[in-house]
Amino acid sequence: MSTTVTLKAVQRRFERSQNYRSKICALSPRERQGLHGSRFALIEGNSILDAGDLEAVQRWCRDAGVLHRSETIVA
Repeated sequence: MSTTVTLKAVQRRFERSQNYRSKICALSPRERQGLHGSRFALIEGNSILDAGDLEAVQRWCRDAGVLHRSETIVA
């Protein structure tokens, strides 16, 4: 059985787990052009560490231990 979690909730969980050093941001259409159409970016300080779609966000959150395997993100 899968539980859905909102993107905003997962972003807050992720930021807390990283002591607010890293965050997941949604990109604007203009920013997406420079990142090959990616919808989200993993940011630390002023640096983009990675970019991707919703599956990438799920991977980043699972790697950080804030998203359980039975949870799915809804945007």
